[in-house]
Amino acid sequence: MSIEIEALTAPTEDTLDDWLDTPRPARCGEYFTPTMPMWNPNKASTDKVNWQTAIACVPSSWQRWLQAALAYRMAEVAQGTVALVVSVLSRAAHACLDPLNEDHLIDFRERFSITEFSNLVGFMVFWQACEALERRPSVTLVDAYKDLPRKKRSKNDPILSLDPEKGPFTQEEQNALHYWLHEQFCHENLDPEHYLYMRLLMIYGQRGCQLRMMVFDDFIKCEQGYKIRIYWAKQREEDGAGFRAKSETFNLDEDLYNTIQAYQAIILAHLKQEYPDRADWDKAIKNVPLFRQKIDPGCGSFSRWQVPVLVDYPDFKALEVAPQARFHAPTRSIKDWLERMERMPGFPISPRTHQPLKVTRGHRFKHTLGTDLSNAGLDELAMARALMHKNTRSVRKYRQISAELMALIDEKMSDHLALVVSAFTGTIVKERDSAKNGDREDRQIEDLAVCGTDALCHLDAPFSCYTCSKFQPLLDADHSVVLERMERRRAQTIATDKTTGAIWNRAILACRKVILDCRAMLESSNVGEGEA
Repeated sequence: MSIEIEALTAPTEDTLDDWLDTPRPARCGEYFTPTMPMWNPNKASTDKVNWQTAIACVPSSWQRWLQAALAYRMAEVAQGTVALVVSVLSRAAHACLDPLNEDHLIDFRERFSITEFSNLVGFMVFWQACEALERRPSVTLVDAYKDLPRKKRSKNDPILSLDPEKGPFTQEEQNALHYWLHEQFCHENLDPEHYLYMRLLMIYGQRGCQLRMMVFDDFIKCEQGYKIRIYWAKQREEDGAGFRAKSETFNLDEDLYNTIQAYQAIILAHLKQEYPDRADWDKAIKNVPLFRQKIDPGCGSFSRWQVPVLVDYPDFKALEVAPQARFHAPTRSIKDWLERMERMPGFPISPRTHQPLKVTRGHRFKHTLGTDLSNAGLDELAMARALMHKNTRSVRKYRQISAELMALIDEKMSDHLALVVSAFTGTIVKERDSAKNGDREDRQIEDLAVCGTDALCHLDAPFSCYTCSKFQPLLDADHSVVLERMERRRAQTIATDKTTGAIWNRAILACRKVILDCRAMLESSNVGEGEA
């Protein structure tokens, strides 16, 4: 009998041991053996399933059936979801709590977080409905789980309170993040994959799971212009639940479309090189995820720069037909990217917390988009569509945040922005000879400065240069002329587009800082000469 057939055979009391010792399929498409001490079929996941400590939470006569239920669950949900349930059950065993004992339900609810308890309830519902298992929780017990009132979330809504770590970004914080991303990408300090993820988050404000579902074919050029296809999350069965089951189409910037196409060409070349003859990649590339599962560099001989662009599963040909969920990046991988970004040198500082901006809280971008749309005067129906909400109930809170309140926060911080945000991060030089690349004609920026980067730069010189860490302004140059040009440009842009016009704020702030620093250095030099 083949592994596939044996895996589909329902266990009985007599055959359960053999069933547990048979390789079984996981949701990622790989096989694992339930009797192995640690389950890790998903090579790209950092969440391993340590079931041995978890099954101790139930009586010994139930333990093998709980083990089998967890094995069945591995085929239905992501490995990380099973790992979370196992973590809850392991801690329950340590606290002598039994998930099969109805008297312990309130203790479970109070001991564990809302998310942890919800995952436990989901697993118990699954186990009870799994007809292939002879031993299952009773319907009465599962109903008690579902009927138990959940712990209430904090009333301190991050949107209404403008929480500096969970709520919407201010315009200054958005500008700082935009400039930082652009600069790091231009200087090749940020992977294209990470850059695109952040750009899409900032533009469309959708959940991380929606971005992770994207494939290259979701970026469209048509008669109506450029479009992007975004799939719904958190859908109920009657609404078409499932992986990439229902989508909406939004407008897409032409430059971003071209960037995606260039990135697609790079990934296609890598796939042909890394996995030749494993699939018709010219046909399959449209179904390749924009954000892909990869081998964890820490789990093998690969360095960061040698990691293949796609995890090595045996069924690449399936991508010629349709997108496959198992090839898409898991939540943990994306969170690792964002956490590394927050620790990168020069990452934008929040003027409100004096700490690096928190971008690991993905809902902040949705909160920001909702706030900006409300301040721009959009009606609730338009806001609900942009945020991909089924009704207007969830968007009404954005109406309670006025544009004046957000502006007041920015105004109160304005005196401290130059110090806290550090808009200017370059180095002032007295002469060109003392600057890096000072002898290169192609690195001279008018009569104002010298560019210190050796890579090809796409910044709008000299305006965007003032926020670049490689910018080397000359001490004696007249930077006030550039400041006047910047302010005129901002005024012209704001007249037609207030959001885009505000992007000039950070560059203007950096230019002002250069002028102040140059003035202070010249005054200090003059004082020194006078004393001599």
